[in-house]
Amino acid sequence: MARFQHTVTLAPVPRRLLESCVGTLHDLAEDTRAQDTAAEDAGAEDAADGRSRTGPTFTVLAWDRRRETAVEVVTEDHGPDHRVRLVCALGVRSAARPREAWLTATLRTGGGKGRNHLDGTARLRLDLGGWWQATGGRRRTAASPLSGTLTHALARATVTAAPQPAPDGRWRVTVRARVRGRSFARPLLAVAALLLRARARRTFAEALDDAAERWNAHVPAWVDAGEAGLRATPTDAVRGAHGPGSSGQGCSGAREAHTAGE
Repeated sequence: MARFQHTVTLAPVPRRLLESCVGTLHDLAEDTRAQDTAAEDAGAEDAADGRSRTGPTFTVLAWDRRRETAVEVVTEDHGPDHRVRLVCALGVRSAARPREAWLTATLRTGGGKGRNHLDGTARLRLDLGGWWQATGGRRRTAASPLSGTLTHALARATVTAAPQPAPDGRWRVTVRARVRGRSFARPLLAVAALLLRARARRTFAEALDDAAERWNAHVPAWVDAGEAGLRATPTDAVRGAHGPGSSGQGCSGAREAHTAGE
């Protein structure tokens, strides 16, 4: 089994700001579903190369503002010699006051020799209450607020992330990963871990540093711009299907416009 650990420093996102935007996105999704259901009928398209692409198709798994909201997105790509199916599900407990978020992704392939070795499943869970408590320095628990698993036919990886407040107000997040081989790959992974340990740890650290750099390059601008800045990006993505005349608004502004239109 191979173990990795690295700590990065991230720009923080205020709790009230994030909760406001989650609620507004819930409002916007309800409004979008009421105005336009054509996206649910996105069917297969036959390409000139003989491939058939289906989706993405969206399915609402749960829709309760106070309990749970969850959606599933399925994308398929079929060709003469291969099949690819990606199923992603995203959920949040209590959009009114988010307590927990989760994400699952399953990749299934077929049609070609060895293609099934690409199959895998990823699961991610974020305890938002635990995250805010840890970043506020009010409580330290043994369980990490963010945890996930990646399961493959030949290996299984578990990942955790635990934050704590930095002296300057930012988040110091320690990410830990454990990778264990499965089936006949178990002894092979053990040997590779011994021979390539330093390189693997360096690659792990560099990947997290790059992700942190991108986070810190964009998140502060959204936060500094207030709710309007953080709200603009998802608004443009969702409202883009309704024509070029749509414009991004702040979280509060979008919610007020939605309420006024009822």
